[in-house]
Amino acid sequence: MLIGYQGVEGSYSTIACQKFSEGNNYQTKGYPTFPLLVDALLHEEVDYIALPVENATSGPITRTIDLLKYVDVTATDEIYVKIDHALITKHPIELSEITKVYSHPEALKQCDTYLSQYPHIEVIDYMDTAGAVEMVKHAADHTIASIAGSHAAALYGMTVMQENINDNPFNTTRFLFFKKKKELVNQIQDKTSMYVEANHSTSLLSDMLHIFKKHAIDVLYLMPRPVQSEPFAYGFFIDIDNGAGHEALHMALKELEDSCTYINILGNYRKGKIPAYKGALQHEKLVNR
Repeated sequence: MLIGYQGVEGSYSTIACQKFSEGNNYQTKGYPTFPLLVDALLHEEVDYIALPVENATSGPITRTIDLLKYVDVTATDEIYVKIDHALITKHPIELSEITKVYSHPEALKQCDTYLSQYPHIEVIDYMDTAGAVEMVKHAADHTIASIAGSHAAALYGMTVMQENINDNPFNTTRFLFFKKKKELVNQIQDKTSMYVEANHSTSLLSDMLHIFKKHAIDVLYLMPRPVQSEPFAYGFFIDIDNGAGHEALHMALKELEDSCTYINILGNYRKGKIPAYKGALQHEKLVNR
């Protein structure tokens, strides 16, 4: 089994891949960008891909979600990964000596409060967390730092200046694992994700909510996203709980077809387990829930 992910070895995506494999034999392959990652799945270069779709601190990861609107893939599993960011340098130095810090934009956003304490440090986007660690390792400038997991620092032989610098000590990223869609899955799982559009999107939201309520289906997540071909028109990404059963879901989808011009069922998958947070650390201090 070959699993694709964005970034390099040591990223949080590789932790998600490990959890997804459940002890089975697997290999991973990193891609520099999310579009290239999705293309690799569509061209069957890999069996599965890991996409981060939501973070407990920074919210929806729209740069990945938007790639799914019109592609023929299906989500098979939901994996949650606890995020413990650390400030990482090549060698031990004083915080006052650090001039720049590099990391993935989402990681930087998740450490905004911590970084605001050090206005002398320039914050710079990088392609991914582990990639930033690797770049700092090979840089000639010893005053630059990166933000990533402590596991990435250990992998690249770097120095952890400070652990647990997340603004939110319960920081977690939700990943969905996708395979190329080849056949419809009849067995209903815990959750269903979909993307829908309609010509008159102003009434689409109320119509959809009415349909889901009518069939006693719980909407877990709903996010509007712009339709690029029509200014100020919106489609919706939706996650629903399948507890109402296969028949209720089938009937709701039939009614949605009358209201929508486009429906893409993105997956019917097992619900992931959110990590335990008791005793979470923040800025090296114990935080109990």
